[in-house]
Amino acid sequence: MVATRISERPRRTFFVGLNTGYVKDGAPDERMVAFYEERSSARLSCAIVGNVVLPGGHPVNSMTGMMSSDRRWKTLAASIAAQGTMPGIQLATAWENYEGATSFRPKNWAETIAKSRALAGSVGPTRLRQLFAGLHTGTEMAAEAGYRHVQLHAAHGYLFSLLTDRRLYDGAADCLEFVGSWAQTCREAGLETSVRISLRTGDADFDRVGATTYQDGISSLPADIVDVSSGFYNIDKRLIYPSTRSVLCDRHRETFELAARHPGTQFILSGKASGVMDDLPPNVHPGLCRDLIANPTFLDDRSDGCKNSGKCHYHSRGARSVWCPIWDQTPRHSGLA
Repeated sequence: MVATRISERPRRTFFVGLNTGYVKDGAPDERMVAFYEERSSARLSCAIVGNVVLPGGHPVNSMTGMMSSDRRWKTLAASIAAQGTMPGIQLATAWENYEGATSFRPKNWAETIAKSRALAGSVGPTRLRQLFAGLHTGTEMAAEAGYRHVQLHAAHGYLFSLLTDRRLYDGAADCLEFVGSWAQTCREAGLETSVRISLRTGDADFDRVGATTYQDGISSLPADIVDVSSGFYNIDKRLIYPSTRSVLCDRHRETFELAARHPGTQFILSGKASGVMDDLPPNVHPGLCRDLIANPTFLDDRSDGCKNSGKCHYHSRGARSVWCPIWDQTPRHSGLA
């Protein structure tokens, strides 16, 4: 069989990982099922249910899903698949007593790198093996529930983003080897995998040295796709949720540069990717989020998407679940929150 060249692979569209807050007792509630069912279609390649805590892990807030054998995870996967979209799930963990900042640029942001380095340093070989045992268990649970794409959340300053970065963790080489082994095991089981990364943390001094080496290390792993984000939650959320033209252009440019360095690797571009969907490099696929939150039928009419109200950032505004004001203005949009 002749391998398909990168340039010949069909363009795919992803609904990138999103923590909706639509959970009850750690599992999807009726709102989450309706939310993803309404946004899934044959036009959407994969919907990645976001920020689900792996077994033995720690949530980022009280409204975070926890991977388990609860049948509601199967119900959610089936509702996505029934609309013609591949069900995906993003497995993640923070750490005990983690607190995500509500401000987009918290006052103590400059302390985050030092705290992250100290926290990562507390993870010894035994704890590292436990984390990956939890990742494998969570992956098996996800596969049994019907999810065909599994993503490791190694971005935004959560635990795996620290442990995969040699600048923050002395055991990063071992962690990267574990990630590669996990991805290979998934591939042998017929699962598609991705790893979400942050291009930068938002701390300019830290980002100035070693960022390219970090990005290249992740992009050389046997995961099927690298999902490109940016920013650490407790340093600068403006990089995670880019809205200004300059930040968006930086995100797009850096993603394209990374993709050019690794032409044999597939990448997901997020950050208003809808604006450049027709001009992406052959190994870069659009990852949508806010446009699909605002308008479940956005892929049918790409002129009608996010209006940058900022209301979907529910944790930052002290709410318990995602919400968009467009839902109240247009009857065909879901007002689920």
